[in-house]
Amino acid sequence: MKNHLLKGCTFAASLMLILICISPLQADEKKAEKDTANSKVQEIEEMVVEDEARAQGYKTTPSQTTIELEDITFIGEPTYILDAIKINAMVDFRGASDLDPGVDSVYLNGFSAKRFVTAMDDVTIQKTGGRKSSNIVDWAQLPGFLLESVEILPGPHSALFDAKSIGGVINMKTKTPKAYDTRVPELTYTTGYRSYDTFSNTAVIQGGVEKFIYDIAYQNYMTDGYLRNNETETNIGFGRLGFILPGDGYITFSASLSDIDRNSPVNNPGTTKDDAIDFDSSYPEVTGSVWDPWQNPTWDSTAETYRFNYAQTLGINRLSAGAYYGEETRDRAYLDWVDNKDKSKGTVLSSMETDWWQQGGKITDEIKWAGGETTVGVDFTQLFDEGVDDSKTERVRKKGAFVQHKFGIIPHVDMTLGLRYEDVNTWVSNWSNGKPHNAYYDKYVKRDFDQIIPKSMTTWHMDHLGACFRDTTLSAGISKIWHAPDYHGDYNPQGRPAGITLEPEHGVGYDLILNRRLWGNINLKAGYAFYDIKDFIATNSSYAKYSSADAGALRYSDYKINLDEVYRHGTTLELSGNVTPELSFYLSWAWQKFENQGDEPAGETELDQRAEHQVGIGLRYAFNEKATLMLDYTYQSDETTEISEEIADDVWNFRQVDIPAHSVVDIGVEYKCFEQLGWLKNGTLNVYVKNLLDEDYYDSTGYPATDRTFGITFSIKI
Repeated sequence: MKNHLLKGCTFAASLMLILICISPLQADEKKAEKDTANSKVQEIEEMVVEDEARAQGYKTTPSQTTIELEDITFIGEPTYILDAIKINAMVDFRGASDLDPGVDSVYLNGFSAKRFVTAMDDVTIQKTGGRKSSNIVDWAQLPGFLLESVEILPGPHSALFDAKSIGGVINMKTKTPKAYDTRVPELTYTTGYRSYDTFSNTAVIQGGVEKFIYDIAYQNYMTDGYLRNNETETNIGFGRLGFILPGDGYITFSASLSDIDRNSPVNNPGTTKDDAIDFDSSYPEVTGSVWDPWQNPTWDSTAETYRFNYAQTLGINRLSAGAYYGEETRDRAYLDWVDNKDKSKGTVLSSMETDWWQQGGKITDEIKWAGGETTVGVDFTQLFDEGVDDSKTERVRKKGAFVQHKFGIIPHVDMTLGLRYEDVNTWVSNWSNGKPHNAYYDKYVKRDFDQIIPKSMTTWHMDHLGACFRDTTLSAGISKIWHAPDYHGDYNPQGRPAGITLEPEHGVGYDLILNRRLWGNINLKAGYAFYDIKDFIATNSSYAKYSSADAGALRYSDYKINLDEVYRHGTTLELSGNVTPELSFYLSWAWQKFENQGDEPAGETELDQRAEHQVGIGLRYAFNEKATLMLDYTYQSDETTEISEEIADDVWNFRQVDIPAHSVVDIGVEYKCFEQLGWLKNGTLNVYVKNLLDEDYYDSTGYPATDRTFGITFSIKI
């Protein structure tokens, strides 16, 4: 680990030093400090430093990190939103390939998708999930080309989001509707090519007529993939209509349709139908797949999502509302033997299709007083999937209400107090092949959970202590943790009715956060977190004693269990700003450790599946107004993870994968070819190399990760 980290940091530091030396201009610290002080924006509980760091696109406050997407230069085309956030060390990208963002391919502060919130315009993206994978968020479906910013909130300290936000929140904000000076629409077109026949094309049309606005977008992305049988093709269509209201308000309706075809990697070498060796030397070696090349496994999906958004200022009130409805189908298909014992009967196409439906909404009222700000609201969610009768069946219902108040308690000290009430109903399926798993319960077992969840964040503005404490805040978050088993993989893992006996996770989360402007516009954010989580939900199928039919009423009661107590320790560091007017940087580091305080064997298996250290470094050097050099570096320490794949109905393959520490360097150059060329505008060329040093490493599935690739993108506006 130390060698990888030392080499990477030395490389980044050396490049930074070289760029500083060749810079024709030296940083004027006094001017930078003066400009920064003039442009600083202070709000209750927040200290935001805004100056040249805005060009870097990062804003930090004690409560969140905001990434302004239009202010960031990307290495390659940011085809998916994950391209913008995975350099942040709090975000652990665990996809099978960086050529496909994947499904639930992100951990936040060490927590998987079932323990952190992914939201769009403050409304949580939810699905029952499960069915051959976790299947909560498919990152390829999200309209990254129409997003304005991404907010990353660490920890469980906001009452405004779903209670599962133990690890925090990734909140994506769509572009705010704006009035247009002309009725002529604006077209932005981006095209790109990368190694392994990776093509991307995105067209976005935006415009408006008086108070009406519209956005239309289409994206096509296809790649042969790095591994054998790893092709992906994504087609997404998006449309939005809106109307601009008085009081800085708007109302919008949007629709998103996606069609995603994914092939699953196969063994290389694998076997043919005749049990002969089948090896393709043009692909890397893979031995951990459950598929052979002749099976041609695919995992295709289609989805449609409809959203409504409203916001308006009425006096001292800022009202907002959001609602959504979505449908999704995912089909895992492959060739298999009709009879494994008699292969003369031939093969048959096996298909495991799952349908999901989800709907929900949220209403919020922000009231600004002379001495503070109060936010009140409610949210509601219904999640459906295919029940035991292959029909739309409600599986999860959530109702939430929240209030949050920001105020100054004494001079220089602000506090945010929140209270969230959440009521969760789940319906656990107890049915298989025409009979109950557990004869002591009905076909569906309804579970009811509810809790009042207090939240708090206190911030001390330390400027009054002296010049050396200028632009410095120290914040402490203390909040209750409570999370009901609302994910299919918990209440019905592999179809078993484990949720009949599961209880909610609960505990307390503590965060201590230092936020400080060091000099100029360079800002530091450092934090330590300690979470004490009781009844932590863990997979126990390998150690279960009550899985057989003779277990009676206890059958599957220990297939999933509540661990007595789990500690999570974490440290984060974020540093960003400009070293010179030409050279900006972003650095983040995260360390975490989960400790099981009990003696359950499942505790070790469940908690080992995450790396302790993550590092992300980004450097941007502007040679002039046209050319920018870009460097990204990421590091991950070693980890051990368990992979589970359903290879047939109720047939699962489990394997353990050891992933060594590794570091990856990406480099690119962005060149602004022209601002105006006839009727073309803002022609921009981006040439890049991913995995510059051709590091050999493995992704979180245990497959070889993508080697060195080359790419080029070009974008224009019309």
